[in-house]
Amino acid sequence: MPSRLRIKNPFGERPVESSSKTTKALYVISIAGEGKTEEQYFDGIHDLESSDLIIIERLEKLDELDTKSHPNHVVALLDERKENWASHGIEPNELWMVVDRDKQNVSKEQLIAIIDKCKKEGYNLALSNPTFELWLLLHISTIDTYDHELLLANPKTTVKSKKRFIEKELSSLLGGYNKNNIHFERFESGIKDAVSRAKKLSLDNEILIDSLGTSVCLLVERLIK
Repeated sequence: MPSRLRIKNPFGERPVESSSKTTKALYVISIAGEGKTEEQYFDGIHDLESSDLIIIERLEKLDELDTKSHPNHVVALLDERKENWASHGIEPNELWMVVDRDKQNVSKEQLIAIIDKCKKEGYNLALSNPTFELWLLLHISTIDTYDHELLLANPKTTVKSKKRFIEKELSSLLGGYNKNNIHFERFESGIKDAVSRAKKLSLDNEILIDSLGTSVCLLVERLIK
């Protein structure tokens, strides 16, 4: 079966070993769903660190009838890829899955099952509620002045619009925002601020199922260190 994953680093190519006495960690990041926004962001982190020690994977739809972009399928693919990495001499120190709460497509029960699966297999989960855009918003603004219930609900701005509230706020603050072309450089200087602001909210994924927040900061903090 053709691969459904976009691979940042080709399998079989070992990451460059650190000249430091302390071995750097190899991180594999699998992005659930369409994941274009997340992919661009972590590509930016990858390039910022000039690191071959970060592998980014995103589930690709083979065609319009292919529905296997659900987080449950990405968890299954992590199991599959784990075996492939071993066969190519790649032993990741940490495996991370990046997921949105996405109430429209993922039920609470499914998300609980995903969290349990990740705990069982030793996969790390970076969860954002309501969406990854909350993590981006934290780069450029404190959310203390926002209605947190409104952020959590993240409603569509108009009946016909596809944009939701947080996207609109990003657009207003940045003078335009396109989730398919986020311009990572606009967020680069705010990474440490975003980590600090995210830590004021819950980082527990089980709590984040129903609460505003993002544990993406835990992954990003490890990558930039």
